[in-house]
Amino acid sequence: MKIWGYSVLMAALSLPQLAVAEDSEDKIRHPIAIYKVTPTHPEDLYQQGIEGHATVEITVDVDGSVIDPSVHTTSHEEFGLAAMLASSEWIFEPATKNGVPVEIRAKLPFVFSLTFEHKLNVEMEREVFKKLDTKITPSSDLEKPPLPTFVPAFVDFYPEEFIGTGKSAAISIEFIIAPDGFIHNPRIISISTEGFEEAAIRAVSHMKYKPIVVDNKPAYVSMAMPIQMSE
Repeated sequence: MKIWGYSVLMAALSLPQLAVAEDSEDKIRHPIAIYKVTPTHPEDLYQQGIEGHATVEITVDVDGSVIDPSVHTTSHEEFGLAAMLASSEWIFEPATKNGVPVEIRAKLPFVFSLTFEHKLNVEMEREVFKKLDTKITPSSDLEKPPLPTFVPAFVDFYPEEFIGTGKSAAISIEFIIAPDGFIHNPRIISISTEGFEEAAIRAVSHMKYKPIVVDNKPAYVSMAMPIQMSE
């Protein structure tokens, strides 16, 4: 379930205990969620780029409403409170035993995750990804190609999961150079090896360019360049 800047993943309803006794002749049908409310990522944790999880224990009443929600486990107190508040508004088709609605105790797990774009904004302490309502000049229209004042060592951004594998990637990436020389909105045009996308975008976002002037005015300039990432 995607929300702007983050997503909350909800696993299948977990039923740690039934409020009724089961035997081989009983036919128990578990409750089915028919209305779900997505927890809001707590603002303070969102601004810090913190992800986490929470599991809420609930009772699904015979009418399908949720009662007595409580935090079972959570990585941060704020996630638990957000998940508990949201789960209290869920509505279910109630559980049944031999066709008769019954009360049941269950658990709802939630995972609070953030988009890569937001996490990079937090990491860089600036808006790498932003909407630009302005004219953007292609670098091909300039008399001289833009010159970087800082290029990081791309090996420093090599994906941890590939260390020791010898994998490498040839990447073509496009980005916008702002009037202050910072990089905005990098995107992959082509890549030879999957799994290097985020590493390449993170590396390029650290580049810095000389301010560019077009017609005597500071300009936003789009540029594409190839990079190589290897151990």
